[in-house]
Amino acid sequence: MPPYELPPLNALRAFDAAARHSSFKAAAAELFVTPTAISHQVRQLEAYLGVRVLDRTPRSVSLTPAGAELYEAAAAGFADISRVVSRLRKGPTPVTLTLSATTGFLSQWLVPRLDEVRRLLPDIEFRLHAGNAPVVLKAGEVDVAIRYGRGPFPGAEATVLKRDTFTPVCSPRLKLTRASDLRRAKLIHIDGQRVPRPPPTWARWCAEAGVTGVDTEAGIRFTDGLHAVQAALAGQGVAIVSRVLVADALSAGLLSQPFVEVLRGETYHFVCAPGLSSRADVVALREWFQRNLMTPP
Repeated sequence: MPPYELPPLNALRAFDAAARHSSFKAAAAELFVTPTAISHQVRQLEAYLGVRVLDRTPRSVSLTPAGAELYEAAAAGFADISRVVSRLRKGPTPVTLTLSATTGFLSQWLVPRLDEVRRLLPDIEFRLHAGNAPVVLKAGEVDVAIRYGRGPFPGAEATVLKRDTFTPVCSPRLKLTRASDLRRAKLIHIDGQRVPRPPPTWARWCAEAGVTGVDTEAGIRFTDGLHAVQAALAGQGVAIVSRVLVADALSAGLLSQPFVEVLRGETYHFVCAPGLSSRADVVALREWFQRNLMTPP
């Protein structure tokens, strides 16, 4: 015995279309058949049920009480089937991987390399979360992060990537070659840096490099490292910035590193939410960061 007591499905489909359009002609156009074929299918349905489902007039059709009851059930069933078919044809829902990092790291280092990440993980929907304050990692929300600091990072599994350094950079147009050239250069400062500690200030750099005669408090001041980098690119002065974040600009010749003396920064780590360290996409992304970020610029 069949599991469902159903009328002929072609007849039910013809009835549904005729009921929706109140017209055999419009139903025929939708189903790419003739109005006569629609009429025949509806008569077949009525013969199967033993009741009349549509009242006909020369210009339109309308539902009978029995037809209205059948149409409600048929329309709901076809709608459910349509939703499932649409979802199945689109394929499985892509896995989403959300990565959090500082605004500077995302904009200056990762975003220029996003095409590589997409090629690495073509079936992954990759999302970026920018923020300078660490976020709680949780699978399905924020899965992985690039953290900058000494660690440890509670509630996360961490892998060391690269120890950072801070170096003076400027536009090649300034033609700085010796530390004594700083006496004629405009210094760019970044106030309020929380990491690394102690902060990479001009006073600290000059002290460690043994440079004297430089007014380490004069110059342009910013509260955002991105603005300081833009000012350096524009030839407005010399800034002490993370070498990781300006690696591309140095390689392209947009910035120069006129002095060898650097200040030690903190360490970049790849961290992931608990339980994700062995997931295939997380492993692939971690290994990609290890290959690319650990390579000297």
